[in-house]
Amino acid sequence: MLFYELIQIALGVRESISKLPSEQEWKEMFETAQKQAVAGVAFLALEKLSTMGVKPSLEVLYEWIGMSEQIKVQNKLLNKRCCEITKLFADAGFRTCVLKGQGNALMYPVPEARTSGDIDLWVEGKRKEIRDFVRSRFPNAADSKLHIEYPCFEDVPVEVHYKPSYKDSPKYEKRLQAYFQSKAAGQYDNTVSIGNEGGQISVPTASFNAVQQMAHMMGHMFEEGIGIRHFIDYFYVLKALLKEKSQEDFEQLFKQLGLLSFARGTMWIEREILGLNSECLIVPEDEKIGQVILTEIEEGGNFGHFDQRYSARSKGYLMRGIADTYRLVKLTRYFPNDALWKIVRKVENQWWKLR
Repeated sequence: MLFYELIQIALGVRESISKLPSEQEWKEMFETAQKQAVAGVAFLALEKLSTMGVKPSLEVLYEWIGMSEQIKVQNKLLNKRCCEITKLFADAGFRTCVLKGQGNALMYPVPEARTSGDIDLWVEGKRKEIRDFVRSRFPNAADSKLHIEYPCFEDVPVEVHYKPSYKDSPKYEKRLQAYFQSKAAGQYDNTVSIGNEGGQISVPTASFNAVQQMAHMMGHMFEEGIGIRHFIDYFYVLKALLKEKSQEDFEQLFKQLGLLSFARGTMWIEREILGLNSECLIVPEDEKIGQVILTEIEEGGNFGHFDQRYSARSKGYLMRGIADTYRLVKLTRYFPNDALWKIVRKVENQWWKLR
């Protein structure tokens, strides 16, 4: 698939494209890059290919350049907001850590090429004291089991996390939170500079990212949907992990946390689809599981916004629930524990909403 060749060129694991794309193929690659929220990363490949005389029409090129510039501007804004929100909570006596997002961008060779989203801020403290602090300023802030919204900026959404991610299975949720708490201090203390103004934020270590983002990606696949951007982020997590020279036994750790099957499929995608060197893989790969995950990536796009497989999703809350449950039933073949627990939680949630 030419799109993945383009991404591999952007990631620096491939030198050129296997054939000269037609104008229609260029348009399709641009559309896919938008759908997967990786237009800025893919544009890096265009810059390399243009030196070889390989480029799309001016119409597509200018549109791609425009989007790439917008992504750079948004990244600059996100960097500024991350510093501001970190300081705001520090002044109130809370230690924080910026999850994913701008922390991930720092691992990219060209950080401003990563499409940014919201700010996920993991805050140290008990749920009640964090919630009380947020609601002292925003009484109607929407709350959930994972985070509470903190609408302090008009231009950037902020989610204040009680915990980095979660599992629906009570057994694995208990183990996952125990892992997070055992590593928490090292994440709040891992301070880095961000942006051109010398701002400071805390971000997770590579070892922590390897676990937290694996759990995050797996959760996304069963809930909102998953895109290739998640795996490009993880591509750079794995490269950073190699430099960190972690001694963690990730195969055993992922097994204990109920992440191993998904992790093995992820390794196949990282090597086969994104071209990551095998020395960076942290568990044995599984092509069969990888193909299942790849289908979810290609059909759903970033956060599943483009999934057309279940047309009932567009027909209201109840029909979306039915369509998503049907999808989960199909996934029980490959991820029985997670898919079944997600169905249980979905039924509970539907019942609560419809009462």
